[in-house]
Amino acid sequence: MQLGEAFSRVLGLVVQPGVEFGHENVIVYDPAQARNLSITLEQLPGLVFEAHSTDYQPGGSLKALVRDGFAILKVGPGLTFALREALYALEHIAAELCPAPAGQSLIETLERVMLADPRHWRSYYPGSPQEQHTLRHYSYSDRVRYYWPVPEVQAAVDDLFRRLSTVRIPETLVSQFLPTLLARMTRGEIAPEPRVLVIEAVRDVLRTYEAACTP
Repeated sequence: MQLGEAFSRVLGLVVQPGVEFGHENVIVYDPAQARNLSITLEQLPGLVFEAHSTDYQPGGSLKALVRDGFAILKVGPGLTFALREALYALEHIAAELCPAPAGQSLIETLERVMLADPRHWRSYYPGSPQEQHTLRHYSYSDRVRYYWPVPEVQAAVDDLFRRLSTVRIPETLVSQFLPTLLARMTRGEIAPEPRVLVIEAVRDVLRTYEAACTP
């Protein structure tokens, strides 16, 4: 296959339009800074750009990226971060209603597993032991995502769901720990069930992207 023929099959090019995130901060899209990159699309008919690392961008910024030709929005840790947030919120709810035995909560299990196998986070998270602890669990880089498949962690998630399935989750605790889901729960649009709440929290991130990509 000739290079020209191969290029004719290309639909998009991966670029960096100035959006990025660190462990504790997000660089929000600035259209003016990406203007020179956007106008190059005028010389590339039929192509769009894929914006690298659009995680955690506000909805308005995602819409602006699509408007400026960055029609493919790459997202990764933003979804698993939402998963982790929702599961941790459920663990806090469970601590009020049906706590796990000492040392066996999901958060404690993850900490134990990550310390026992630090290969996925040690070279990424600098600082003191306390700073590393905070980053392990709450960094936007979300290195926690590499530990969800670990059997011990999966068992802890299953146990969390099991414990919460035996009690009624009151609106007040959803308001405290998952406030963005409360209105839909009170309207009866989603059930106050642990698995449903987690899935809905992740879908909220996907909905932001869907809205940005919908004319």
